Amino acid sequence: MRLKAARAIVTGASSGIGRAIALEFARRGARVALAARSEPALDDVATEIRGQGGEALAIPTDVTIAAQVARMTTETVRALGGVDVLVNNAGVGLNATIADASGSDVEALFRLNVLAAAETIRAVIPVMREQRQGVIINISSMAGRIVVPRIGYYSASKFALTAIGDALRMEEGHRGIRVMNVFPGTTRSSFGKNRLGAGGPLAHQRVPPVSAEKVARRVANALERNQSSVYVSWVPDRLGLAANHVAGWAVSAVLRRWARRAEA
Repeated sequence: MRLKAARAIVTGASSGIGRAIALEFARRGARVALAARSEPALDDVATEIRGQGGEALAIPTDVTIAAQVARMTTETVRALGGVDVLVNNAGVGLNATIADASGSDVEALFRLNVLAAAETIRAVIPVMREQRQGVIINISSMAGRIVVPRIGYYSASKFALTAIGDALRMEEGHRGIRVMNVFPGTTRSSFGKNRLGAGGPLAHQRVPPVSAEKVARRVANALERNQSSVYVSWVPDRLGLAANHVAGWAVSAVLRRWARRAEA
């Protein structure tokens, strides 16, 4: 797929990775529907895209509410004529141990990171089936490949999103629908500020974060190269994954020490 003239929905488009992806897609010629809860923030992104000669549609949406997801899809199809790409980016973090996290935080985490993403997929798949083409892009995390202490529930939600994407790829591939799972590492954005649970830096964040713009460029390039699993950096992302595959015990030992230091 080429992004020029592609019709794309980006959830969580008001800031961070979602905003960067929307801007990058628009720069490459995509027509972008922007979805997030904050209407003023969406309008700012849409204005920036239009100022650069692109086409953007701001649709204030709480993706945890099924009726709003349905409306978002309907408005996109009405305005753009279809949906070629869905970027499931809306999400939230949770900094808490498994035993000490509040039940309400855990429920809110899975409602947004897993259930809302699944609802959005179910909303756009009928459109893509009718078109006989489309791409679902799930923004997972390196924590969805390597279990990390103190963000265990977040890891679980991203493992779940990855599994949904892998299953969907097998189920819908024969209908011309592709699925891409993206695994960013630590990224410079407002994500940490909006995290549930305890504030402050996380124990495992020992390397400089990458920019949201780098993640967006990697996603756009991978889409046009027909990739299904996308990593942003060789170090530490791919290196960490390889180390976990070859010597998972050593990676776990390091993460365990970092977690204990965070408790001190």
